[in-house]
Amino acid sequence: MDCLFFAKVVYLMKRFLLVSYGLGMWVTSAEPLSVQDRYRTLRTIAGKGEDGTRNSSWQTAFEGGNPRDAELSRPHDCGTDAMGRVYIADKDSNGILRVSADGSEIRTVAGTHDNSPVIPDSPDTPTPATEVNLLDPNGLHVFADGSFLILDLGKSKVRKVNAEGICETLFTYSAGFGNGRGLVATPDCQSVYFCGETIIGGLQRVKRWSAVDGLFETLAELPGSFGNIDLAPDGSLLVTCRQAHQVYRLRDGVDPEVIAGTGNASGNTVSGSPALTVALEEVRGVAVLSDGSYFLATHKGGDVWWVDLDGNAHLFLQGRGSGDEQGGDGQDRTTPGDKISEPRGLHVATNGDLLITTNDSGLIRAISNIDDRAVPEVSLSPDLSINWQAEGWRQTFLIETSPNLAETVWTSVGAITSTAGGLQNFNLEPSSKRKQFWRIRVPRLAGGE
Repeated sequence: MDCLFFAKVVYLMKRFLLVSYGLGMWVTSAEPLSVQDRYRTLRTIAGKGEDGTRNSSWQTAFEGGNPRDAELSRPHDCGTDAMGRVYIADKDSNGILRVSADGSEIRTVAGTHDNSPVIPDSPDTPTPATEVNLLDPNGLHVFADGSFLILDLGKSKVRKVNAEGICETLFTYSAGFGNGRGLVATPDCQSVYFCGETIIGGLQRVKRWSAVDGLFETLAELPGSFGNIDLAPDGSLLVTCRQAHQVYRLRDGVDPEVIAGTGNASGNTVSGSPALTVALEEVRGVAVLSDGSYFLATHKGGDVWWVDLDGNAHLFLQGRGSGDEQGGDGQDRTTPGDKISEPRGLHVATNGDLLITTNDSGLIRAISNIDDRAVPEVSLSPDLSINWQAEGWRQTFLIETSPNLAETVWTSVGAITSTAGGLQNFNLEPSSKRKQFWRIRVPRLAGGE
């Protein structure tokens, strides 16, 4: 159930009638749920999961249809926006797909699905995203407003698609992305992190691009084929090294630190053990929660792990390292038995759900987050803005307005995104002097609760 806060607003000389009064408290749980209690029920967001060939499975007939009836083509990553829509990097179909917030339809939002032997390049200048030829897109970063970045592996480019669906090349990295996959940006897109080229000795570079000067910086050279990367709340970067079976943390001016994995494919897999003593076979996916704890996915191990703030690794979702397992929909994640196979990407959605990109047959799974805690304090200021103090894990809220309280007439006017503990401000920018209602709500995600 969404946590909603309603404020009846009356414009009076461009000020709010209630401007000098606190607008109250949101209903919150007395104590936040633990990560292990927060994530419960498993469901499938997209993918039929019946075609595991290394070819495009995309068909025109899938456009606008049920996402769970569509065959995906070796998807490698996914992301979400503040409206609760899910974006999928469908690598072998050379397209980016989007699932609607209610989970009822799937559509192409970037790429042409061209799979001819020679795929021509597309302009770097602004072009409708569905007219841009992509080649093996296997990295994705989605912003709250619905704009997104694409790691176009085959073209050695990172492209940006704005919220209106117009694509342009953000930068070209001629040295290439190695095996690709890793792509993450700061919320203002001033810094973009990605997995760079493979060099002598089996090392691969971690790179950072700056929008300020357009230059590239090498952050580290690490062993093993990379799996994925994610930014932590403290600004550090987590990197999974798939063939090295380890996870690194990168900080500016500090040597890379191994934080999980023994470096061996086999060994201790006892839940609750220190993460540095656990064998993480081909660790590939990583997703950081706003408290700094993080999830890991082991491709050949087949499992999802959660590493707590004390550095202990807990088996979070059981799977296997081969096949096209897709069991457990509607069940609690702790129900015995394998639920997934070959997990390759993880993403903490804007509503807190954990999204898992799995196996070559192409499935996007989700573990529903049941913690409905919201921001505890909201106030209105004289400059027609909402101020609130964020606490806990929640990162994104929708701002909506309506002339009355009927559920069907609410219009989204923006979103607030932050890490825990940040003071946020959102300008309402009123268009007329009239009685209005505003609400802040948690986005629902692709058919979830």
